[in-house]
Amino acid sequence: MRWLVVLPFERPGLMGMDFAEELSGLGHDVRTFEYRKNNPLYKNRGTKGAYQALLIRSLERACLAWRPNLVLVIKGGPITAALIARVKRKVEALFLNFFPDNPLWMMPFETIEAYDLFFTKERYAMRSLEQVGLRNLAYLPMYCVPSAHYPVTPTPDEAERYGAPISFVGNRYPYRERFVKALRDYPLKLWGSGWTAAEDPRVRAIAGPAVFGHDKLLVYAASTLSLNHHHPMNDIVGVNTRTFELAAAGACQVVDLKDDLLDLFKPGEEIVGYRDLGELRRQLDVHLEHPDEARAIGDNARRRALAEHTLRHRIEAMLAMVEERFGKRT
Repeated sequence: MRWLVVLPFERPGLMGMDFAEELSGLGHDVRTFEYRKNNPLYKNRGTKGAYQALLIRSLERACLAWRPNLVLVIKGGPITAALIARVKRKVEALFLNFFPDNPLWMMPFETIEAYDLFFTKERYAMRSLEQVGLRNLAYLPMYCVPSAHYPVTPTPDEAERYGAPISFVGNRYPYRERFVKALRDYPLKLWGSGWTAAEDPRVRAIAGPAVFGHDKLLVYAASTLSLNHHHPMNDIVGVNTRTFELAAAGACQVVDLKDDLLDLFKPGEEIVGYRDLGELRRQLDVHLEHPDEARAIGDNARRRALAEHTLRHRIEAMLAMVEERFGKRT
């Protein structure tokens, strides 16, 4: 099949490029279209609207020239319902959206409704949208990419540099800083943008830079426990990407128990879960004293992630839903 993957940035390792690579590996004919591009015209409030209009027209021309069977949009805030309608009048293409955040506060209803299938990781959002009459919705959790997320073995120098009893990888936001301060008496190391500029000197003292790729895997491998605290607005009952990255890397993750998480990983066997700060502290105390058990939980999580939660699994589910609703595409 011919796919056009419409994604924010055509950069290796970013979401959207992984879909394009996986689809190509499965034998599909794939092209990509970058709808943001890293330039000041998009980021400048005065020029953003005009620049997006230019991109929309460019995307329309790309669809008419390529004539894909499926257009897969990753998030796609600038993609309008009018564009989708114009293309569909001229090309027999299905428009799919894989939305990695909470669409309720990021996407207008009319834009969501314009897609043939709108995939959301957030069952709360799906139920809310169904309650106002949308019928093009499907639940599809996030995923891991085995070629990018895997266990590594740090050298002694790497273990010293990246290691900590407890690590937290993620950029600094106010809610995260409050979360970190609640754990200031634990042996915690932070990795991400913004932490070194925190006002609290106790936070700055445990802050490291942002880590990517192999360096991030080294942090996971050199930590006894890896914290994964969800965004309070973006993840209502759904599960973030880091859940699957940590699992595939064999890390023992300590994660707040979102409702959807219970169908994906087993608390106590594949993840360490908590509902409140008191339970989090108890779990940290127990598993810091039993690092062998923590390693076993990480090993179990990796087996589950590879068996059920890879990007290929998600693409297969996506294709099955397309065939169920619209018939086999060729």
